[in-house]
Amino acid sequence: MSPRKRQLLLAALVLVAILAVVWDRHQLPTATLRLGRLPTEGVGYSSRELEMSDIEREAFGAADVVKRLYASGAGQFVVTVVDGSRNRHAVHDPTYCFRGAGWRIAARQAAPLPGGEAAWLSLTQGDEHQEAAFWFTDGRVRHASALRCWTQTTLRRLTFGRSGEEPLLVLVQPLDNPGVVHPGLAETLPWLFGL
Repeated sequence: MSPRKRQLLLAALVLVAILAVVWDRHQLPTATLRLGRLPTEGVGYSSRELEMSDIEREAFGAADVVKRLYASGAGQFVVTVVDGSRNRHAVHDPTYCFRGAGWRIAARQAAPLPGGEAAWLSLTQGDEHQEAAFWFTDGRVRHASALRCWTQTTLRRLTFGRSGEEPLLVLVQPLDNPGVVHPGLAETLPWLFGL
């Protein structure tokens, strides 16, 4: 390799190292204010905070998380909302966690939402059956693509937050009324769409 090419390569490596340090040290605004907009009660529903398990605390790390039990005329729901601004690994495709916990995904369908769609999951483990729905939201658009979420967060970090809001992960799990989450999620839990 010629001396000129070595100098260019060294300069490129130094530049990449400097940019990596700058990106790592630059704190992006979090979505904590959006988490705070998740209402605790309203007409026809109420909620209470739920304690996270040790496994959840370890998995979420420094991420900001709201976990609540909501009660409404449609039943009871555990709602978990995760802001991964301070721990980007905390916001990921929830199907990995369900599979890791021993659940099999029997069905996955799109469920329409205002501004996009959620993924509705039918889960089985032995004789047990459970449902869940999840989506990612930047406050305007809702989608269930982990790849799209990863792209959004990467672009946001590369542009120092100028490309848009941090996507939140919203996970809804009904406790006592299977079938209510899909297809009528938007009608069942309309207060979730202000994030």
